[in-house]
Amino acid sequence: MPPDTPRPLPPASPYRIPGRLFPLAESFGTGILLHRGGPVLFANPAMSRLTGLTPQELADRDFWDLFPAQVRDQGRARLAGESHAARYETLILTAAGDERWVELSIAIESIQGEDTFVCSFIDITERKHAETAQKQTQQLMTQIIDGDPVPTLVINARHVVTHWNHACEQVIGISARSMVGTRRQWSAFYRSERPIMADLIVSGEMDAIVDHYGTKNLRRSPVIEGAYEAEDFFPHMGDQGRWLHFTAAPLRNALGEIIGAIETLQDVTERKNAEAGLLRLQADLEATVAIRTEQLQQAKARLEEDIERRERAEEELLKRYTELTELNCRLHEAQEQLVQSEKMASIGQLAAGVAHEINNPIGYVNSNIRSLKGYIDQLLNVVDAYAARESALPPDEAATLQQIRKAADFDYIRDDINELLRESEEGTERVRKIVQDLRDFSRSDARQDWQASDLHHGLDSTLNIASNEIKYRADVHREYGELPLVECLPSQLNQVFMNLFVNAAQAMPDDRRGLITIRTGVAGGQVWIEVGDDGKGIPPEVIARIFDPFFTTKPVGKGTGLGLSLSYGIIQKHHGKISVSSTPDVGTTFRITLPIHHPASSGAPQ
Repeated sequence: MPPDTPRPLPPASPYRIPGRLFPLAESFGTGILLHRGGPVLFANPAMSRLTGLTPQELADRDFWDLFPAQVRDQGRARLAGESHAARYETLILTAAGDERWVELSIAIESIQGEDTFVCSFIDITERKHAETAQKQTQQLMTQIIDGDPVPTLVINARHVVTHWNHACEQVIGISARSMVGTRRQWSAFYRSERPIMADLIVSGEMDAIVDHYGTKNLRRSPVIEGAYEAEDFFPHMGDQGRWLHFTAAPLRNALGEIIGAIETLQDVTERKNAEAGLLRLQADLEATVAIRTEQLQQAKARLEEDIERRERAEEELLKRYTELTELNCRLHEAQEQLVQSEKMASIGQLAAGVAHEINNPIGYVNSNIRSLKGYIDQLLNVVDAYAARESALPPDEAATLQQIRKAADFDYIRDDINELLRESEEGTERVRKIVQDLRDFSRSDARQDWQASDLHHGLDSTLNIASNEIKYRADVHREYGELPLVECLPSQLNQVFMNLFVNAAQAMPDDRRGLITIRTGVAGGQVWIEVGDDGKGIPPEVIARIFDPFFTTKPVGKGTGLGLSLSYGIIQKHHGKISVSSTPDVGTTFRITLPIHHPASSGAPQ
């Protein structure tokens, strides 16, 4: 086939574009969609994954039906005015009716002689959520700094002023409005442009700090790592100039990277003047000892007060710095844990609801099967009674009955009907078992108190729920010991088991079927559970961080990094321990130890 000849569409394709575009577009991880202002002409698999719509459902949609009503009209007007490539951030609807943020890029190409909109969709929902959280943290940080009586300024990694509090306005005499958002922090201190100490810390120019402030009573802060202190005279401040003591410290993110710097100021002009006066007093000391002694003591007292205020300011700065750092981490962690908790609660409610709704009709079916079995036995007894009287019938009627039995294959039906009933009973029993496992796993019936529980039952129920994730990748081998009932929160332990089972299944290589081994036992007055696999293993440099919040080795979008962290927290709540051992290319084993009795029931603190 010549290269310019359009390839035919695949037989099952619902789309209306040249077939030669399929192999390239389907290989993209980015959602690709084509339209001409109305119906969808083509969408690749990544677009289906993004929207949750099948290719056929996408092909049946109008392009604008993918967007919420509040952005639909605006989008039509914007698209109508475009004659070249464009890029927007907007919302789209998923099959479940949820809204997700996407980066939409649009290009106009000629396909089959017609102008066609080629649209690419990149999911930026997580980024938008992160931006919202960052804005909230920034607002809280602004409130804390603005309320601080210590003159404080903050710059970011690009040396742009982000905070200039009220106390700083009063000391410097420059309003926050004219300073925030600029890189003119130098103008508050110097006539010509040069970096202040916060700039040098952000740039990592430690040698330059010594060059600029080496003669300015420079020293490393004794309380804040990476912070420096210095004093300098600024002749252009106030009527006669001012002495300032300033401390600058780096601001770091959760990875330890410098993302800005904070600098606090203290007007020490009075102290410096007092020091100068002290020198003058010392020159006249021999002649005026008696007269100057009281003044010297007063100056010393003022000096000590200044030092005490400076130390308090340093302690306050450290406290604020620590609070801001911890607050930022707690906000991020709390947001992720809230999302995870809400997700698990929703799953539990859904599972309990499904179990309840299925349980009643399955009861009807099971009861009807038992009744049907009795009726069939009675009908067969009637048929046997008629068959016993067959010899008393005239030959032609007996022959007719034999033909009817043969045509209906009566003997096969008689043998098969009991097998059908047995399989039906087995099927309803399997459904009943799955329903019970769903109820046990979810425990959404307000039974969140500590209770004596059979851990083997919890393991088996969770395995049943996770079977769809496991059965295509690994076999499961159980080595259960004799376990007593354990006082615990069953649904929370089931979440831990589920996380370990799914992780073990996902650790299996693609080229072979794996083995998951579950062992239990009792040792030293505690029960232990081991979940092992013969998968890829965990590298040594990763295993030390395996329980850290938000740490994950999975691709972006495949994991939150909270599964093992939350599991660790649940085991800690149970006063137990969870550990991991792993050898790359050999496998991984997680071991959980739990007390048999909840410490609170024995009078121990929780």
